[in-house]
Amino acid sequence: MEYQVKVLVFRLRSEEGCAIDARKLHGLACNLFEGNGGHRSQVKPFAVWPLSREAKDRDETMTLRCTWLRDSALPFDPAALSTVRLGARMCSVVGYECHEESFDSLAKRPAVADAVLTFLSPVFFAANGRRSILPDPRLILGGYRRRWNEALPPDSPYWIEDELWMATHRATELHSYDLRTVKCDGGHGHEVSGFVGMVRLRVLSDEVKETFGRLVRFASYCGTGARTTYGFGATTVTFLGGRDG
Repeated sequence: MEYQVKVLVFRLRSEEGCAIDARKLHGLACNLFEGNGGHRSQVKPFAVWPLSREAKDRDETMTLRCTWLRDSALPFDPAALSTVRLGARMCSVVGYECHEESFDSLAKRPAVADAVLTFLSPVFFAANGRRSILPDPRLILGGYRRRWNEALPPDSPYWIEDELWMATHRATELHSYDLRTVKCDGGHGHEVSGFVGMVRLRVLSDEVKETFGRLVRFASYCGTGARTTYGFGATTVTFLGGRDG
């Protein structure tokens, strides 16, 4: 079986503008990927970017980008989707695109040792009831590794074992960064802080370049940090040193 991650980009239209908060976006994504009512599992096999919008006259067109991070088929037919619910408002689906990327392709591309991650929406990390907004490579890459492994069976040749993971994060350094802290709606009636901007990571050991490349390639699909199903941690990746990743 060829395991794949799927990227879906929908164009939505609302006849009247509506306030978009993280909770409404999360609810929309849960209804798509978990069915009406959503919230069936603590481990969410999807991620979503914040809605981008363009207002013209009374109509408002919005772009929704989300990813399905499982080997199974999509739980809905995007071609048959005519409306979605955003809070109390129904939005028309006026177009969509779907792109698939196999885990085999992500794992077998050339090894890389230097990458720039750009965070388009706020990033923060949550562990043991505490939040952190430090750009710690261990926390950044650790999230990618967890979601990568969640998407694959344990007997997959691409599963990242503990020993390999330890060697990878120990060999990774934060080379430079250009970040700023922002506050935004956290999806539960209060604001949370996170960072946006860019960080440059690089590895100092040839032995883990392949694994490092695998993890940072996955960043644009799974997102960075906590609440990626609420639109947090939207990430793009640029590879340095003449590699395209």
